[in-house]
Amino acid sequence: MSAIAMLAASIPLPGCAAGQAEHLARYVREMGEDATSTAVERERGAAMYAEARSKVGTLVVRADVDGARVFVDGTWRGQTPLADPVFVEPGTHTISVEHEGYDTKKMTVQVGAGEESENGVELQRKSASAPPPKPPVMTLAPPARGAEERAGGPRTAVLIGGAATAGAAAVAGVVFTVLANANASDAEEQQSLLRQSGGLGACAAPGSPARCTALNDAVAARYDFSNAAFWSFVGAGTVGIGTLVYGLITRPSVNERRVHVAPLVGSNGLGIGVRGDF
Repeated sequence: MSAIAMLAASIPLPGCAAGQAEHLARYVREMGEDATSTAVERERGAAMYAEARSKVGTLVVRADVDGARVFVDGTWRGQTPLADPVFVEPGTHTISVEHEGYDTKKMTVQVGAGEESENGVELQRKSASAPPPKPPVMTLAPPARGAEERAGGPRTAVLIGGAATAGAAAVAGVVFTVLANANASDAEEQQSLLRQSGGLGACAAPGSPARCTALNDAVAARYDFSNAAFWSFVGAGTVGIGTLVYGLITRPSVNERRVHVAPLVGSNGLGIGVRGDF
């Protein structure tokens, strides 16, 4: 006898008949699918199953949609298609079948001891809700442009913002340069003091003096501020050139203004010459 059958047989019938019938139903089903089971085992299981069913009510629940959740008296009993019937104590019971996208189906049945109630359920799809109303179509007039934009000239706000950004980046570069030079001076001073007190080799020995730490900090700060200054100047130049190019390519078109740009080459360096009306 399998463990399931032994468990079912060990359940006292009074008050637990439904649970005993549930276990025996599974046992009979599995024995029928097991090729190694003997005829004696199958007959014994069928007899025990029939005796258990005679003391409870049997609910057979079927639905036209697979995967529907079956509840009996609020307790989940499985999903359709159910492998075995649902066993309940004799009396009145509520069956509920639920599935996503379908209306819940509920019914109340009454079943006596040894009786079987067939319950076929047809689920109805939920009615499609009406689509939300479309928002009214609104046509927005383009924002009014200033006299300068109507004439085809560059936007003053862009030019002012670009110039301010480039100026701020340039000022930051100057500040970082000053800080880098200050740390470079500090590093040179610490090196001078270390040469006087024992040479730079003292920093490699265990228990190096505090000046070695100060020297390392000054050198690291110098490189950090130098890099910050470099990238600040690069950013200032990039924004400045971009602002200049924007101002040149958005030329006014009302009065046919012209701007001429030409490179300038001299003994002291390179430059750009701009000539025209602004």
